Amino acid sequence: MPESESFDAFYARTVWNVTSQMHALAGEDSAADHAIREAYAQAYQQWYEVADYPDTEGWVLSIAREAYERRRPEAAARPVTQAATGHDSLSWPGLYRPRTPAATSDDPAATIGGPFVGMAAAPAVGTAGPPAGDLIGHPAAGGVGLVPGPPGGATAALAGADQGAPPTRTVPPGPPRPGRPSSRRSVVALTAAVAVIVAAGTVYLTTRGHPAGNSAQHHAAGNKGPVMLGAGQTGSRSAIPWQIVGRGWTLAEVSSAPATTAAGAVANGTTTTYLVDPAGGRYQVETSSPGVTPLLLAWTGDTQDALLAVPPSSPGGSASYELLSTRAGTITPLPLPANVTAVGFTRPDGENILAVRTTSDAFKLQRYNLQGEVQATIGSLPRKSGSPDWVPGCGIGCGALSSPDGLTDIWGVTGDEMQLVGNAGGGKVTRLTVPGGTSCVPLTWHSSTTVLAYCTVNGQPYPNGQLWLVPVDHSAPTPLTNPSGSQDFSGVATGAWQGPGAWFATETGASTCTGSGQRGLSVATVSGGSLQPVTVRGTSNNRNAIVSVYRGQLLLLGQTSCAGTSSLIWLNPSTGGTTTVLAGQSGQIGVLAAVPYGIGPTATSVG
Repeated sequence: MPESESFDAFYARTVWNVTSQMHALAGEDSAADHAIREAYAQAYQQWYEVADYPDTEGWVLSIAREAYERRRPEAAARPVTQAATGHDSLSWPGLYRPRTPAATSDDPAATIGGPFVGMAAAPAVGTAGPPAGDLIGHPAAGGVGLVPGPPGGATAALAGADQGAPPTRTVPPGPPRPGRPSSRRSVVALTAAVAVIVAAGTVYLTTRGHPAGNSAQHHAAGNKGPVMLGAGQTGSRSAIPWQIVGRGWTLAEVSSAPATTAAGAVANGTTTTYLVDPAGGRYQVETSSPGVTPLLLAWTGDTQDALLAVPPSSPGGSASYELLSTRAGTITPLPLPANVTAVGFTRPDGENILAVRTTSDAFKLQRYNLQGEVQATIGSLPRKSGSPDWVPGCGIGCGALSSPDGLTDIWGVTGDEMQLVGNAGGGKVTRLTVPGGTSCVPLTWHSSTTVLAYCTVNGQPYPNGQLWLVPVDHSAPTPLTNPSGSQDFSGVATGAWQGPGAWFATETGASTCTGSGQRGLSVATVSGGSLQPVTVRGTSNNRNAIVSVYRGQLLLLGQTSCAGTSSLIWLNPSTGGTTTVLAGQSGQIGVLAAVPYGIGPTATSVG
């Protein structure tokens, strides 16, 4: 989110995207409009906290989805009504006010009444026409520019169901079917400030006047809804509160293989996949038998599936792939051709696989369904002399991402350009460049319209490069770090996350545990483009990587002992305090990989 953005500006910038996605989900159900109002009212009430979230728009969307699911039962008993139409000002004039002293009255109206007096009506916003989502096989197509929220919307049938049963989602074989076009209609206008006051009042009452935060934290006394485990507690898959899984949750893979095992050959140990909640509770999703350990690569936006890469059985061979159902705990093969490398899932829900096929002279960006059948070739880049091999986890050498709304993809390889292409394939190809850069590789999405990329520096040997924020609308890119890196690959910023008052990066280093076969990594703050290493208590500081940022804290995959045992750790950058939420056993690899909910990349403890 833009620095120091007011609530007015945030609302005007995001309401179209949030509304489009909610209408794509809910169709003509007016409960969606009430849910949107409630989400923005909640954001307003705690703006001083919410404004610092790395993905505020995604947070609002997740709250709106949860509110919609809560309202659906009562809405089903009412006849569907047509939404009102009218002029759209795309603003909430005068809604946001400077901070005022806290009210001492216990009356909710005394607390929230002032800032909402004289508020203008909410805008009437139409939905977008073209199908969106996981191109085009996404059944709720129609939204644009969204950042996916938690499940329970597009997969409402899962809410409250037996979580040990197979998921209800089905993926049709063959070419993707056209999405249901959304009707062009407007949101029900707020005819008075009362609607939002009621919504904000509801937030106040359900949170006892305290900041509500993520929906997963709503545990008012007497609440019989889904709840999380407490910090340090372990539960089974059936205990996962799927309705509230969202930002702050992490899917993690733990291996009992020896800590000295080299990357790509993790064997002789069991592998357990856990879902870890923001409070530090963990839920066992699946445990595999001893053998070669598949590496966790990606997690779907609807939280239903994870993508696993199985290392080749012999040197020079190709990885194979599997899909883990997080609801059922079952693993099924994903039969991709031998020369195809799976990159991740399409967005927003993960109905398809984004992959790269390598030939003798080209890289082909392709889309496959979950049965391994090719759907489209999306883009092509030449395979030049010196091009890196496109393999799982190729890091700053190559990368491909599905956009948060699923309409486009961005990809690039070291030594060539970075391209923005339509997920349908065959459309316009847009080249994305930065000043003085020779090539760029996308790392992750910073927002729904800006990608974080690693770009080499013109005239300098690889890997001398820097991180850039590159808008996809061709506005000016912004350098985030200064050029850095040496031929031994130390000093290279491999990713960055926006935290409380600062940016934080993962940086390669020369310090490693003897015999671990791992590359050194460290956490650093970004100050004036320079990287300042951060010492993390309770770790060896040989290999620490950022997984995500949530509520002002950094979730790290940290090496807690030599050789090579890693754990999931929360770090408070303000105090330096740490809390271990998923510990690895001494002498074992421990946490092998972790992927946060949302659009962040997967962090691994080997490689």
